[in-house]
Amino acid sequence: MLTVSCSSSGELPGAEDAIANVVIATPTPDSSETTVATPVGEVISSPVATASPSVGVTSILPPTDIGGGFLRFSVPESGPHFDIHREVSPALSTWGIGLIYSRLLRNADADSASLVECEICQSWEFVDSEKLRITLRSDVMWQNIAPLNGRRLVASDVAFSLERQRGPGNPNGDLLTGIGAITTVDDRTLDLEFVSSGLDADLLLNLADGRTRIVAPEIVAIHGDLLRGPNIGSGPWIWIDTTSQTAAYDRNPDYFESGTPDIDGLQISYIPQASTRNAAFRVGLLDFVDASGEETAKVLKNLPGITSKSISNFGTGAEIALNTDKSPFTSQLFRQAVFRALDPWSDLEEVWGGEGVVTLGIPTPRSSWLLSEAAMRTGFADVDRASELSSESGVVPTEPIEITVGQFGDLYLLQARKVADALAVLGFESTIREVTTRKFADEVWIGGDYQVFVGAQAPVDGVSDDLFSVHYSKGMWNTTGFSSDELDGLIELQRTQLDPSDRRRTLLDAQFRILEGAHRFTVAARTTHWIAQEWVGGFDPDPRRGESAWLARLTLGEHEEI
Repeated sequence: MLTVSCSSSGELPGAEDAIANVVIATPTPDSSETTVATPVGEVISSPVATASPSVGVTSILPPTDIGGGFLRFSVPESGPHFDIHREVSPALSTWGIGLIYSRLLRNADADSASLVECEICQSWEFVDSEKLRITLRSDVMWQNIAPLNGRRLVASDVAFSLERQRGPGNPNGDLLTGIGAITTVDDRTLDLEFVSSGLDADLLLNLADGRTRIVAPEIVAIHGDLLRGPNIGSGPWIWIDTTSQTAAYDRNPDYFESGTPDIDGLQISYIPQASTRNAAFRVGLLDFVDASGEETAKVLKNLPGITSKSISNFGTGAEIALNTDKSPFTSQLFRQAVFRALDPWSDLEEVWGGEGVVTLGIPTPRSSWLLSEAAMRTGFADVDRASELSSESGVVPTEPIEITVGQFGDLYLLQARKVADALAVLGFESTIREVTTRKFADEVWIGGDYQVFVGAQAPVDGVSDDLFSVHYSKGMWNTTGFSSDELDGLIELQRTQLDPSDRRRTLLDAQFRILEGAHRFTVAARTTHWIAQEWVGGFDPDPRRGESAWLARLTLGEHEEI
């Protein structure tokens, strides 16, 4: 039985012109009731917070305490509604209404030996490899808003929420597919039994995912869903208002982690254009920003006193795949020749502007779980060895090779041309076929109708989901056709390994087998650049998998707001 206990714990041209239409929410005079928006835009007062996104402007309440300040940032868009279980977009789970809700677990800091830590749980234990027993903290309260009125969060709330999340039609239910029966033992204890296939080591990461939030049954009962609210959670932020241009959240004074948040609230602006967001940051209207683009990030990083951090999202990016079921790629030696004729690090600079990381596409929770660049380079960027392998394979040109590229953007087409150049080095002509993203999903991701493809990675949730769907011999999305008994065994083994260090070693071994198979890789796993003003303390963002706990740890020093 494994038991884990957790304790609480340059210059941008035209900047002034670009921010002409930026709207930043500001507090209004005191009010004793929550102001809400009705479907027709009429403003009313109600003890229950309920609203619809993108409705008329409503008042924003002042903070309950004074001194912390309001954190101002911007995201491209608001969520389409307020139901956390019915939307996969981070616009809802990470940057929207998900901020008001708690989770059983959350992602641990990068320097932690564990991948996850408790949020509203006190401890968890695996019982006889058949179920996960979770004990809740005793001091977690729902926000002090009717009808919950600050009551204690209990195990039946968690059971209700998990059952709702995996209910029919709810897109985030896939995160909980490894769970069978959910049993409430008492007010602070519940058991999650595993399905017949057994424990999946990704389960804890899925429970820590930003989409696995806990909602109250009596709140759902008001309208039968949460599409328009009411919006009452147990998290660090209290929802105040959402309009078509802004959102506001107050600090939850009764949050169970003492001293968190340290600031009074959040002011979020919806600004679709990256250039406008960056310009707003440049002139001090925003406290932090996701600085889109390598060149923009370099400029902003050079501003005095700026704090920055780059984050790679290993499960996203531009993927290249060779179909091992179609000639000439039935020959592993020839596939290896093609890989060595490619130089993805050169392509990363020339095509993607240095934005990204070369990986095998597996969405590992940490970079240390990926093959090192030195290890990856053993399979690429060696033209002399490419010619030798091509000759050894015995494959000779007969007809042009077709490269199918999805219309995900101009850079994908440029990358396809780089693949064509590599094939030409080996003496093979090629043609490029562009298809719509919908056709790419149907015919390439699922149908396997290609010789070579260049496109975005298929969406997956976690390590096991990727390995079993994309790399396992019977995987639904294993359209390259590559498989081996040894790789299948490693994929099955890593699923059962609860010790992160053991699982990491298994995954590194599996990646060597995938690289040796020379059938797919990611040339540019997406990297984002986060920049904060000098007065923002504790800036260590990592929003992967919807993590937002870091927002509640930020502090604001003295500064003059614009």
